[in-house]
Amino acid sequence: MKLLTCILFFIALSAFAQPETITRKLNNDWAEVQFDSLGPLNKMAYADTANFMHQKVYPCARCLLRPEVAEALDKAYQLAQDKGYRLVLYDCYRPYPIQYKMYEIVNNPLYVAKPGKGSNHNRGQAVDISLADENGTLLDMGSAFDEFSEVSHYAYSDISRKARRNRRRLRNIMTEAGFTPMESEWWHFDYKQRTYDTSDYVWDCY
Repeated sequence: MKLLTCILFFIALSAFAQPETITRKLNNDWAEVQFDSLGPLNKMAYADTANFMHQKVYPCARCLLRPEVAEALDKAYQLAQDKGYRLVLYDCYRPYPIQYKMYEIVNNPLYVAKPGKGSNHNRGQAVDISLADENGTLLDMGSAFDEFSEVSHYAYSDISRKARRNRRRLRNIMTEAGFTPMESEWWHFDYKQRTYDTSDYVWDCY
């Protein structure tokens, strides 16, 4: 009876276990983050109107990345999970034509890359990301995502001690996974093991 109880317990536990990876390869060019109730939080800002443009510019909320970038994000996911956190995805691959629209609005290369050069988002080599606790409550980072001011700079000091600590936690997780941080945006991380061309590919919606 005790053996049967233990077996049933582990079966039930496995049903709630999170997967080892959060991404799946679509083809040789792209992989996709899988969102579910236990994994990363889907906060893809540009698939909604809750962004600095107040416009929906993505057809739907899919997070695509280059395959090796997705592998690095899987590592970040494991590191975050081991510390009791969940990843929060705000942006991943960004089709190149959308970069024009963003730069027209912000017109500041400190925060939005000039279209001529492009962003690593346009290459599928960058993520905008944050952390939440295991219940999905966003951690305080001292500013909102896409707040284009000095308060979004990683080293900005006039925020709470908790927010500074959370920024440091996020940065430690992402750098350990192989990403490079951006000083002017606490949420932006690049992965540049190799260089891709910018892409105007727009994904399908299901």
